[in-house]
Amino acid sequence: MGSLIKVENRSKEEIVEIGRKVGEAFAAEKSGIVTMVTKEQAVRAFEIITDYYYRAGVLYTTSKKGEGYLVYWGKKTKSAMGPSLHMLKRFLCELPPKAWAAAAGSGGNQYAKVFRKEPDYIVVSMVVVLREFQGKGFMHKVLEQPFAEAASKDIPCVLDTDTPLKVKKYIRCGMELCGEKKLKRGISLYTMAYCRKPDDAERQNL
Repeated sequence: MGSLIKVENRSKEEIVEIGRKVGEAFAAEKSGIVTMVTKEQAVRAFEIITDYYYRAGVLYTTSKKGEGYLVYWGKKTKSAMGPSLHMLKRFLCELPPKAWAAAAGSGGNQYAKVFRKEPDYIVVSMVVVLREFQGKGFMHKVLEQPFAEAASKDIPCVLDTDTPLKVKKYIRCGMELCGEKKLKRGISLYTMAYCRKPDDAERQNL
């Protein structure tokens, strides 16, 4: 199984810094949902979202260097009310209505509709490799752990993404495109899934 480190016992300043770097990585993208807001708004939004994931206990990183970050949980995991309310309050107080509208129009949780008949699955909600570490294979490392957990339980690992380039990257990591939903401004939300493939020994017994 993967060897991600759970992000915990960090100071407020450390989480703000992580959130800023995560936000800058997403804000540098030239397409997708982030283009619906300014760079500054995108960075602040991801600062808030990263803080929420940290408070909810679902934020992981590749190593102490923090090359990449991942958020994931199981379908049956209940969201923490306290962190959710705190995030909502921050969004309302720290971002303009245009940014709220962009978040509301992002299509949210399309995977839940595509895989509604699945009794269980692993949800990946945020995958990011910081800018200085991109192109070095860290996306594979980030996804290794949720893929392994899904494979061990024989359930899918699912996520939503918002650009054709990301779709290609996830396909290279072993995922498949399972659905597409058209959003505004020519943007689409793509649902991806990783499903364990039978190994050679298993195929012989099929």
